[in-house]
Amino acid sequence: MSSIYNGGGEPPELDAITESIRRLGKSAPECVALVAAVEDRQESLQPIRALKEALRAGGVPCESDALERVLLSQAIEESLGKIESLPVPPSVHELIRKQYAAFRQFPGSAGPSLAVDAKETDAFIAACKMCTLRRFPAGPLDWVVSGMPRKWFLKMPPLEIPGAMRFILGEFGGVKPAFYVHVAHPPRNRALIIVKEVRRAYYRMAQALMLQPEIKGIMCATWLHDPAAMERYPYIAALNEPYLKLGGRLVTNLGPAPESSGFLKFNSARREQYERGETKLKSVLAMWPRKAAIEWARANSSLEQVSTADPGNAANKAPQ
Repeated sequence: MSSIYNGGGEPPELDAITESIRRLGKSAPECVALVAAVEDRQESLQPIRALKEALRAGGVPCESDALERVLLSQAIEESLGKIESLPVPPSVHELIRKQYAAFRQFPGSAGPSLAVDAKETDAFIAACKMCTLRRFPAGPLDWVVSGMPRKWFLKMPPLEIPGAMRFILGEFGGVKPAFYVHVAHPPRNRALIIVKEVRRAYYRMAQALMLQPEIKGIMCATWLHDPAAMERYPYIAALNEPYLKLGGRLVTNLGPAPESSGFLKFNSARREQYERGETKLKSVLAMWPRKAAIEWARANSSLEQVSTADPGNAANKAPQ
């Protein structure tokens, strides 16, 4: 297995993990397959957890996220040669390489833990998808190619279903495929408070739409699109511009935002308000048809300029 560090050998603890993986009979392609099999379901992480336990049982120190970074590195090696051929703008090619470099940092370095046995595994799942070219960085936002599950129609307020169907099937063009937006993990998410960086993220996605004619548009369903959240948290105004001002739409709500949607993270006051029943946010479906997004991007080519902003310095902590 190749080193996860450029221009030098692995630190001893990582070298021990690499050698131990070899002794367990895991080839580089098999390591890549483990990463490629990771999905949002927790069950998909079990093979990596089992590998970690096997290493520990063999006396190999396997703390923090060292194993996870070794596995991600194998996927990175597989994906590096494919980046240039991806139908995304050059700025996204560069962002992918920068994110790969971050994944190759020493275990326990700045940023969220990538440990598969950590309490929160969202960052590791996102990393697995990115290292196998299933998730793409756009700045403070990421996207995956997905769509709207048809079962979501059952979550909509009954009186709003006809209007929602007209927009989704008519103006948007169908339920899939679409770019589904996610907030990036730290430290990139800190740039959510910088209006131009959020607009630049949407611009990159719109550029990718130009290169992928089969994609219907850009969409997301989250509490961040709830009008009540917009009123309470002004920093998300730019996040909602495409759906309020640029030809998209806040289509309808899908019921109460689940706790797993992230609105309780990073904000103890909001958690306390939620537990007292004072904060009741809804998951709102937002959609931006490809035609509107592309027209906006063509009229805003100034956003092509490379940003000099450092998301790590955008704020002392992620927006709350």
